[in-house]
Amino acid sequence: MTRLVLPLLLAVLAGCAKPTAVTPPWVSPPAGSFLSAEGTVLADDAVAGLARSADFVLLGESHTNLCDHAVKARLIEGMAGGGARFAIGLEMLPVTAQPVLDRFNARTLSAAELGEAVGWEKLWGFPYAQYRPVFELAEQYGLPVAALNIPRRVLTEFRDKGAEALSPEDRKLLPGRIIPVSPAQQAALEEQVGLHQSMRKAAANATSEKMPDMASMSEKFFLVQALWDSMMAEQALAWRDRLGLPVLILAGGGHVEHGWGIEYRLRTLDPSASCLAVMPVRGGEDFRQQADPSLRPMPGTAVFFHCAAQHKSRLGMNVVFEDTGMRVESVEPGSRAQQAGLLPGDVLLSAGGRELKEATDLHFAAMAASRDKKPLELTVLRQGQTVTLNLPLD
Repeated sequence: MTRLVLPLLLAVLAGCAKPTAVTPPWVSPPAGSFLSAEGTVLADDAVAGLARSADFVLLGESHTNLCDHAVKARLIEGMAGGGARFAIGLEMLPVTAQPVLDRFNARTLSAAELGEAVGWEKLWGFPYAQYRPVFELAEQYGLPVAALNIPRRVLTEFRDKGAEALSPEDRKLLPGRIIPVSPAQQAALEEQVGLHQSMRKAAANATSEKMPDMASMSEKFFLVQALWDSMMAEQALAWRDRLGLPVLILAGGGHVEHGWGIEYRLRTLDPSASCLAVMPVRGGEDFRQQADPSLRPMPGTAVFFHCAAQHKSRLGMNVVFEDTGMRVESVEPGSRAQQAGLLPGDVLLSAGGRELKEATDLHFAAMAASRDKKPLELTVLRQGQTVTLNLPLD
């Protein structure tokens, strides 16, 4: 199980920022509001106009945040509805999935059929239903869609064994130039490596796996980031040149923030490229940190959108992170969460005896319960009283 879980954790770290609490003097704008770097609320059509004038729009997301997904669809519709013609590039799919996307682009495959045809759940891991509106809009407005990422199998093999371990066919699936992480990004990545070390330690304790040293983890983590971002930048440039169209790149926020990831590689490969970054922010401190121009390695334009930190769990609940804890916002009918008796408004306190502070705590508690073939014991605060529930995992 660990071999499957750890690459997913790397993806989670790259795509999802740790929730940041709202702090004064931040006045929370309505959910989904676009913001300038100065904190001014921007109209949708103003942001769509900025996006239409860029060669590349880099739209960051947290993969399990439903508000982020709604804003993403809104921006695409605003751009396309305003007459813009552009391609949509996806972190979510490897370039080997392009033949299926070509069928979609030729409209011989519908948005309703695409998820199953491409094996979305297996390739990406997050539900296709959350991304389906993107493809429905592409279908509606005749927008081409492109896979940008390196196949995970090739990435893992290259990371662990080097290029010499790859077949000639697999070597063709690597970026032509692997651009190392920028100096501006290194300190932030070291912080993420420390977080990953803690997550890896928890997984190792559960499986008796030997822990790698920190230096080795840092080297591999930097390499994975460089591979991902170099590949996506290279592919986005190729699609722009091939189609003669701007490219809207959908990727995890870790690939977009501060221009450190994909944008840094785009501008390295093509210094004349104009880029607009569109990033989610969760609160005042998060906004101030994301909007800090001193953190960008090169000049660039960015706008932001405000969505509360939340997590759409595969157990069938959407959780919003608040000062009071992890609040259940909604529960899917027929889901495991509903079977356990979870209700909207419940505040999750602990899972399997583990105090819950962030989504990864819930993830590891579920892993441990699944390994022991037991239901996941949840303790929740409901209307001032503590309630214990058992959530089935099989």
